[in-house]
Amino acid sequence: MSAGRKPDLSKPLRNVVRHPTAGNTPIVQPSGTANAEHIKIARDLRPKSLTLAERKFWDGTAPQMVLLGRLKPHFVEAYAQYCAIVIRMRDARKLLDESGWTYSSKTRNGLQFKSRPEVAQLNDDWRKWRSLVGEFGLAPAAERGVKAPGQGDMFGDGWSDL
Repeated sequence: MSAGRKPDLSKPLRNVVRHPTAGNTPIVQPSGTANAEHIKIARDLRPKSLTLAERKFWDGTAPQMVLLGRLKPHFVEAYAQYCAIVIRMRDARKLLDESGWTYSSKTRNGLQFKSRPEVAQLNDDWRKWRSLVGEFGLAPAAERGVKAPGQGDMFGDGWSDL
């Protein structure tokens, strides 16, 4: 890290690029909203095996995934699993918040507090959810990875025609 005089940001600076958020301008503009065509594609792709809560979640999120190009016919089962895990995690959190995350047990070693078994299930579901978030690019870092351009053809300069 360099020490020294800091620039006066109130004056125009040469050869300095300001961070995009310096003027409260968002870095990424919203990609738009799903239209009727995206909604129709999402409904056509929706599996019949989803529960009512999973269907509601699918109908609320899948059109945006279609718009972003991340929900295609061969991704349907993985996205259905994502919907199921989100609903299961929501229900587990609600149950744990209502009934408590721990219980006490009187043993020969005295009173011990232990996590309920549902906590372990919630943790396991969270790991599955996190994995699927990465696969579908639903987190900022994962989205950058999904949008990153490929390396391209290393030998696209005519050498392959020889």
